Amino acid sequence: MKKIGFITIGQSPRDDIMQDIFPLIGNDTEILQRGALDGLSEEDLKAIAPKPGDTVLVSSLRNGQWVSMAEEKIISLLQKCIDELEICGVSGIMFLCTGDFKDLLSSHVPLIYPNRLLTALIPAICTRKKLIVLVPEEAQKNEAIAQWEGIGMHTEVFSISPYASTEEEFTALSLTLKDMDCDYILMDCMGYSSAMKNILCHGSNKNVLLPRTFAASVLKELI
Repeated sequence: MKKIGFITIGQSPRDDIMQDIFPLIGNDTEILQRGALDGLSEEDLKAIAPKPGDTVLVSSLRNGQWVSMAEEKIISLLQKCIDELEICGVSGIMFLCTGDFKDLLSSHVPLIYPNRLLTALIPAICTRKKLIVLVPEEAQKNEAIAQWEGIGMHTEVFSISPYASTEEEFTALSLTLKDMDCDYILMDCMGYSSAMKNILCHGSNKNVLLPRTFAASVLKELI
């Protein structure tokens, strides 16, 4: 049986994400999960908290709490996860995160970065170059604008947490987005679910891109 590895920047397992991915991968594949924050203490978690100027990432812990971290401070932890999964014999590894990680990670098997897939896809499908991006935290807005406007997209960014926001808040946002002119809405975090996407699609009447299912579909084709 083929093995595929999944790495979260939080703590594994991420059953909340995998519930949307399992149906796309199929039953003929063994799934192995690792988390950058697995086994970390409260003091360790404080040490990776973002400071001004850091690239902010957001994920969840095993107890359901969500946590912010600096991308720069978890690279070695992510590399450890890659090394462990390779020892287990995986055919490929997918990140459960839309971070880029700046070519600082290495692997002997294919590494699937959802962010890079989306960066290649969005300019090809956004014919009018108008994009709405959703991020979990206010602190991520400027980074999102810089990233997507850097590849030619006119970008509007809204923050809504996949971990703390309610269904009613997603519904309210969908109605706000309904009157906005865009090609696509990108839910730029792996924490966003198919259920959240459905709320946005229904309320905004717009096309919505969900990284977790898009990247998993590509992974299935490649591995």
